[in-house]
Amino acid sequence: MPKILTSLDVGSSEFKGIVAEEKKDGLLSVVSVFKQPSAGFRKGVLVDFEEAADALGRLFEDVQKMYKRAAENVFVNVQSEHVKPRPSRGAVAISNVQREIRSEDIEKVNQLSLAFKASPNSFVLHNIIKEYFVDDIGDILDPLGMPGNRLEVETLIIEGVSSQISPLVKLFDSIDVSIGGLVFSPLAAAEAVLSKKQKNLGVLLIDFGFGTTNIAVFEEGKILHAKTIPIGSSYITNDIAIGLKIPIDLAEKLKVSYSSATASGVGKRDVIKLADVDGKSEGEVSRKFMTEIIEVRVAEMLDLINNEIKAIGRNVQLPGGVVATGGGVKLYKMDEMLRGEMRLPAQVGFPNLSRFEILNPAHKEMIDDPEFAVAVGLMLKSSEENTRPIQKIRSIKDFLRNLLP
Repeated sequence: MPKILTSLDVGSSEFKGIVAEEKKDGLLSVVSVFKQPSAGFRKGVLVDFEEAADALGRLFEDVQKMYKRAAENVFVNVQSEHVKPRPSRGAVAISNVQREIRSEDIEKVNQLSLAFKASPNSFVLHNIIKEYFVDDIGDILDPLGMPGNRLEVETLIIEGVSSQISPLVKLFDSIDVSIGGLVFSPLAAAEAVLSKKQKNLGVLLIDFGFGTTNIAVFEEGKILHAKTIPIGSSYITNDIAIGLKIPIDLAEKLKVSYSSATASGVGKRDVIKLADVDGKSEGEVSRKFMTEIIEVRVAEMLDLINNEIKAIGRNVQLPGGVVATGGGVKLYKMDEMLRGEMRLPAQVGFPNLSRFEILNPAHKEMIDDPEFAVAVGLMLKSSEENTRPIQKIRSIKDFLRNLLP
């Protein structure tokens, strides 16, 4: 029986996901792709248990009509401003007679890194191995079999607040969905859109969502930082509605169809007839004024990202520039705005689908889109043989066992 994998991007605006069979050759054969409005989540955080349970319950009922086993092994994203990275280290003496590093030594040193300065009320989502040191010689990716007296590891721990993670786990348990793992959103997006070369050069990933913006910074192939910023493209919609004094639904339609991230090149006399956007609406609005509203908000979001990078506390070199993905990146001229505000090369990141077998053209059209970056990345993470970065949760009891003191 083939292994079934399901990815679920839990967004503030939409639930998006993929169901696939993992083949022996490593290909992921897509059997279903879904997208529908979300409920019960705000800024990536569960805020209404009953509303979310109802929406997700109906979603999985529909998905399971197409594929019965879709709820068996679901990988879910986590995004919250309270999920934070912290560096950690672990060290062990090599005690065997041969002074040769064995798998048990590696496992022990990894576990010791988890115990280093553990935060109260925290839950480790990822313990990402950055490098190993053997007798103070670093930049080692796999020390297995190497001779030495002392083994050290440097890791980046990504931890969430257990009071936020626990309700999320209980939510899926209540609708009989088995969680295969929880993955921090920016890591999932990075898995989908960044190449090994970009990570080695040094690159900033920005995932523009509806309720949040996620970032991840890589240098020399190693992750330096990851963060959720609780501002997304919904703020742009709200600004348009307030600035133009129009309903929020109409503002969202204007944003999707007529918006630009920068007012450069937009004529002062350029107007939009609201009837062309919504047949029930009347009047017209200045496209220049609307774009100026958007530009101010986008500039503020990028300023927050710049401040977050500065807060890393070191001179980060990013020759790979900025790779932007997520639904918010589809704003016209967003790449131009990124280059100007970030002062770096910028490009739109589309999911890498090289490991996918997609027979249905409609499925291909849906996931070959920046807004599916997290869903694709979750699928790629779930299929990795080495799942050390993924915190696996099979049940509420399993969650409690994994909860740090």
